[in-house]
Amino acid sequence: MSGLRGYLRHTGWPVAAAMLGLMAFGVLAIHAAERADSSLRVLAARQMVYCVLGLVAFGVFAAVPYARFGRAAYPLFAVSLGLLVLVFFLPAVRNSHRWIDLKVVRVQPSELAKLFFVLMLAWYLRYRENYRRLSGLLVPLALTLVPMLLVLREPDLGTSLLFLPGLFFMLFLAGAKWRHLLAALGVAAALILLPVPRAVPDAGEDAARRRSLAYGSVQVGGRKYVLTAAPLAVMQPHQVRRIDGWLRQGDPRVAADEGYQLRQAKMILGSGRWSGQGDWSDADACLRMLPDDHTDFVFSVIGGQWGFAGAAAVLALYAVIFLCGLEIATATYDPFARLLAGGVLAILFAQVLINVGMSLGLMPITGMTLPLVSYGGSSLLTNCEALGLLVNVGARRPILLAKRPFEFGQKEEKPPAPYGPLGAAGQWPRWRRRLGAPHYNKGA
Repeated sequence: MSGLRGYLRHTGWPVAAAMLGLMAFGVLAIHAAERADSSLRVLAARQMVYCVLGLVAFGVFAAVPYARFGRAAYPLFAVSLGLLVLVFFLPAVRNSHRWIDLKVVRVQPSELAKLFFVLMLAWYLRYRENYRRLSGLLVPLALTLVPMLLVLREPDLGTSLLFLPGLFFMLFLAGAKWRHLLAALGVAAALILLPVPRAVPDAGEDAARRRSLAYGSVQVGGRKYVLTAAPLAVMQPHQVRRIDGWLRQGDPRVAADEGYQLRQAKMILGSGRWSGQGDWSDADACLRMLPDDHTDFVFSVIGGQWGFAGAAAVLALYAVIFLCGLEIATATYDPFARLLAGGVLAILFAQVLINVGMSLGLMPITGMTLPLVSYGGSSLLTNCEALGLLVNVGARRPILLAKRPFEFGQKEEKPPAPYGPLGAAGQWPRWRRRLGAPHYNKGA
C-alpha cells in the first residue's frame, strides 16, 4: 500500500478517482442502452472486463518510470505505423480498414498510434531548440502527418483530427514562438479552405450535395467541375452527407435522412431535462432508434438517463483530470515529462470536445468516442495507459539542478543580498522559524 500511495501522491489520486467515476458512468450508460435494445446484450459485461484490464494497464504505466517509455518511444511509434499499414491488407470491417480481427477481440491500431505519437514527439522535442525557428517546425509536422494521413485513409476522420491539437500544444509547451504557431495555423486554414476542382456527374444524390457545399462550378473541356474546399474534395460520400446534414439541421427533409442520427441524439439528450428519465419507460423507443448510442453517442444516453445533472457530473470529472493534469505538467521541470503530460491532455481534451460537440449538434458527426465512457476495449485501454503516464509524471518530479527547461532569452535571476537580522530575502533565520517566528518574504 505504501508503494501505491507513492505512485498516487500529489495530484495523482484525483486523476485516478475521476477515471474510475467515468468508467462507472460508461458501464451504467451502456447497460441503459442495452436494456432498450436487445441486440446490444452482454456489451455492459464486456465493458466491465475492459475496465478491469484498463485498471491493470493504468497500474503498469503508472508504476514503470516514464523515462523507460521515453527510451522506447521511437520503436513503439514505428510499431504503431506498421500496424496502421497492416490494416489495409486485411479484410474491411463495416467498409473501413480500422481494426485487426484477432477472433477473440478486435484491436484498433489508431488508438495506440495516438499514445505512441505523443511519446515519440515528447522524446524528440525534449532537448531541442531548433523548433524556435520556423524551419524547425517542419520535422515535427512531418512526423505528425504520417500517422494522421494513414488514419484518414482508413477512413477515420475523427481520430485523425486528434494529432494536430497534440502537436500544437506540445510545441507551445516546448517554447515555440507564437508567431510561428499562428503562421502555421494560418497556412493550415488556407489549405483547408483552398478551392479544389472535382468532377461530379450531372445527376445523383452525392453530386447534388457536393454542389450545395461548393464555392461554384467551372466548365473545362466539356466536363463540369465543382470548386469545393480541399477536405470535401477527398471525403467519401457518407462523410459529405454528414457535413451536409450538420449544416442543414433545421431542414425537416435533412432531419429525416442524413440528419436523422443527430436529430435522435439531440432529442434523447434533451428528454432528460434536469434529473433524467429514470428507467427509460418513456424513451425506450427513441433510444432504440439511435445508431451507435453505446459508442459515439453515449453522452446523449447519459443526458437522457440522468439529465443535466448526470451530463454535468461527467464534464466535472473530465475537468478534474484536466486541472490536475495541468498542475502536473507545469510543476515538473523534466522537459520530456512536461511534454508528455501536455500531449496526453491535449488529445484527451480534443476528444471530449469533439464528442460532446457532435452530440449537441455543434460539430459534424465524425465517429469520435467519449474517452473512458464509450464502449470499446482499444479506446478504454489506451486512455487508461495515457492517464497512467500522467500520474507517473506527477509521482516522479525530479529535483532541478540546472536552468529550467524551455526558458529562452530570459535573464538569470540574481540571489537577493542579505540584509538586517532577517537574513536573505527577508526570511527569518532557520532557528527563529523553528521557534514559531513568522516566515515571509520582503515585498510579499
